[in-house]
Amino acid sequence: MQDSTIETRYATQEDLMASAPSSLWKDAWKRFYKNKTAVFALIVLLLLALGAIFAGVLTPYDPYEVVLLEAKNPPSLQHLCGCDEQGRDILTRLLYGARISLSVGFISVFISTLIGSIIGIVSAYYGGWVDAILSRIMEMIQSFPSILLAIIFMSVCGRGIQNAVIAIALVSIPGPARIIRSSTLSAKEMDYVTAARAIGCTNTRIMFTHILPNILAPIIVNATMSVSGAILSLASLGFLGLGVQPPTAEWGYMLSDSRTYINSAPHMIMSPGVAIALTVLCFNLLGDGLLDALDPRLK
Repeated sequence: MQDSTIETRYATQEDLMASAPSSLWKDAWKRFYKNKTAVFALIVLLLLALGAIFAGVLTPYDPYEVVLLEAKNPPSLQHLCGCDEQGRDILTRLLYGARISLSVGFISVFISTLIGSIIGIVSAYYGGWVDAILSRIMEMIQSFPSILLAIIFMSVCGRGIQNAVIAIALVSIPGPARIIRSSTLSAKEMDYVTAARAIGCTNTRIMFTHILPNILAPIIVNATMSVSGAILSLASLGFLGLGVQPPTAEWGYMLSDSRTYINSAPHMIMSPGVAIALTVLCFNLLGDGLLDALDPRLK
């Protein structure tokens, strides 16, 4: 009789564990894993990141060594993507350029998302004149093309990676600010926020301890998609000669530097162009996959 009671107790516990609801993040990962396109994009981006990190190990060439005898050589077994007008290995320069593009993309998006999240959540939570002023400022920034503001900033402050990061981050702030503001407007009416106010939590604690963790999904999705925009903006600045200083390997500068050889050596312009397009596409596909995976309506 006792053994039967113990078995029944264990069976009941196992049933409860089996029927226990899984977490949002675990369900999101299951949905994301089923999206083969998003998984493929994530694998490509991981391989690109590893290639950028271990570029010095993966390729025997120096990205800045000039070998005029191999100038504009087409792709071969020795140089898979060919050589540029100074005989430098293009694949090597692409890998080293990925370091700059990915670093600028992630850092600028982190800065813009951090500042934009603070502006958005404060604007929506307090409302009134605070919301009016912050919203008008964001609308003023968005009324200008982002690349135009970045060009103006770079023209005034000068070229360089640091200025490029700041310029891209500043013009990208309105995007996350508006998304977080919209999410906070609905979240602050929830019961858990009312309960937090009832027990005497401060506004700062309510905003950043209770509301912010519950609106992370749109933040993550927007940040992922914004990385592609940041990489494209950096490439645009480099193409216009306002990005990093030569001879630093950077995709936009490589694209601009090789456009004069589009007829005699088309491989020079195709390689950085394909790298930019593929990276931007993969980040967008990854963002779409995260959007579907983190959508609570699919749970």
